[in-house]
Amino acid sequence: MRKALTLAPVLALALAAGLLSGCAGTSGRVSESGAPEKPRTEARSGKEEISLTPYLKEVAAQSSSNHEYADAANYWQAIYESDPTNMDVAFKFANNLRLAGDPRGAITLLGQVLNARPDDPEVLGERGKAYAADNQFALALADIDKALQKAGQNWNLHSSRGIILDRLNRALDAEAAYKQALAISPGNPKILNNMALSVALAGRHDEAVTLLRQAAKHPEATAQIRQNLSMLLAMKGDISEAEQLVRADLPQAMSENNMAFYRSLNPIP
Repeated sequence: MRKALTLAPVLALALAAGLLSGCAGTSGRVSESGAPEKPRTEARSGKEEISLTPYLKEVAAQSSSNHEYADAANYWQAIYESDPTNMDVAFKFANNLRLAGDPRGAITLLGQVLNARPDDPEVLGERGKAYAADNQFALALADIDKALQKAGQNWNLHSSRGIILDRLNRALDAEAAYKQALAISPGNPKILNNMALSVALAGRHDEAVTLLRQAAKHPEATAQIRQNLSMLLAMKGDISEAEQLVRADLPQAMSENNMAFYRSLNPIP
C-alpha cells in the first residue's frame, strides 16, 4: 500500500495554495512591449484634463476581487508609476504581485514601504507571505513574528505562521499557531483548512477529514476547501463522496481529470 508520506508533496502544495499563491488573470492591459499601460489623461475643454487614476483604482480593486491578480497588478503598477511616493498604492501593488506569482517583485516593493513605515505589522505580514511564496521560510517567519509583536490578536498572522512552520517541518509549533488563530477566530474555515492539511501531513488523516468537514459546512467555505476535503476522502478510499464534491464545484473536464488521479491512489491504511 502507498504510505502517507508519499503524498506529502501534494498536501504541502495544497496547504500553501490558500495563502501563498493565487490565480493569475490572463487579460492584463499591457503595451506591445509587455509593460502595463500607464494612466493617461483625456483632453477636456481644451487645456483642462482629467485623471484616470480613480478609474484605474476601481478596476484594480475589481480585478483583485475576481482573483485576476495579474490584471490587478498591472493597474496598480500604472497608478504607482504616476506617484511612486504613495505607499498605500505600493502596498496594494506588492500584494497583487505576490498573488500573481511574482513574490520577489513584491519583496522589493515592500522593502520600500517598510522604509517609510518601519515595523508596520500589515506590511511585515505581507512581506512575510511574499518571502514564504519565494521559499525563503526563515525570513518569512522572522517578519511574521515581528508583525505579531505589534498585532498579536491577528488570526491571519497566526495562521500564516502555522503554514510557514509546516514548511519548516515544525509540525507541533505549526499546530500551536493554528490553535492560537482559532482562539481568536473560532470556526474560521480558512484556519480549519490549513490546520487540517497540517495534521494530514503529520499522518492524522481521520482528524484532518473531521476538521475539513467542519470547514466545508461553514457558510464562507470556498470551493478550494471542499476540494481539499475531496482529496483527503479519496486518499482514504472514499471515492464516492470525493466524486460528489468534485462534480459539485468543477467543470466536467477538470472533474474527470481529478477523479482519474484519485482512482490511481492506493488508499491510506
